[in-house]
Amino acid sequence: MAEETTVDVLEKEPKEPLFSKKNKKLLSDPLNDDNPITVQVLGICSALAITVQMKQAVVMSISVLAVLVIANVLISWLRNMIPTRVRIIVQLVVVAALVILVDQVLKAYVYDVSKQLSVFVGLIITNCI
Repeated sequence: MAEETTVDVLEKEPKEPLFSKKNKKLLSDPLNDDNPITVQVLGICSALAITVQMKQAVVMSISVLAVLVIANVLISWLRNMIPTRVRIIVQLVVVAALVILVDQVLKAYVYDVSKQLSVFVGLIITNCI
């Protein structure tokens, strides 16, 4: 009998292109999506920009905290009544109304700090999205 020899041919898998979606995702995820600085801290840049003195920092912190807590309570309470198509619009309106209310309270009770914070209080809206 003749001896049969088999040769295993290694099939080469085609290499991925250098700029494939997978490779782009490997490069961009640590910079954009998986970076805690861009995901968590970038939203509070307005608070970081203006809070150079303790009084301003405390007032800004209390303002942001008040808007976040009240907005979360209101949105949680209204969540089932809001149609899903307009939910983000309603959330923005609630946050914007609360920011305007906080700004008016600051102007009424701590005018000097309100004047120093000026437009940065309005930027709380972008932090709450």
